[in-house]
Amino acid sequence: MLSYPLSFIVLLTLPEGYNNDFLQLGASILAILIGLFLTALVFALDKFYIPSKKKNGDFKLDLKENNHTRNFELSINEIVYENAREKLWQKQSFYYVQKFNVLVGKSVIVGIWALVMICLYVMFFRFFATNIWDFTFVTITISSIMTFLKLLLISAVRFLISYYMIEMFYNTIRIISSMVNFMSIRVQR
Repeated sequence: MLSYPLSFIVLLTLPEGYNNDFLQLGASILAILIGLFLTALVFALDKFYIPSKKKNGDFKLDLKENNHTRNFELSINEIVYENAREKLWQKQSFYYVQKFNVLVGKSVIVGIWALVMICLYVMFFRFFATNIWDFTFVTITISSIMTFLKLLLISAVRFLISYYMIEMFYNTIRIISSMVNFMSIRVQR
């Protein structure tokens, strides 16, 4: 919710748009974060992926007692988890990893969209460098409608660049803080 007002403020305070230095810096930061998040996503999937659990009764255990054999069927949960607290911790860890993967995946997609917007801005720099406060509309004509649509497109791209970058940094803070929180709880166990 903070991204919308901040993006709107950036749009209003920068009437001529972004300069090349800011665009290069933003693209570099986004590329680094996207690479970092893709690495974290691959690591999380590789390290914490748990294959689907087997159904109850998949394991049979035969015990011999006084020349008689008893058959028992055990579920995988009864073998792996010693108690209910350990089982709860395993479920919480699994749900955390799922949420972490979704947040990292969302951040990668947002970062890629921000890079796409920055690339559009750089490719058509002269078009997007138009000062949006230089225009006044007195009468409605075809050229004034075209100018309005041009200004609307310029404003939308500028807004989306700042919105996606703010969203990316917010997601970065969420990812790092949640990972530190999870690791500190895990170490305390």
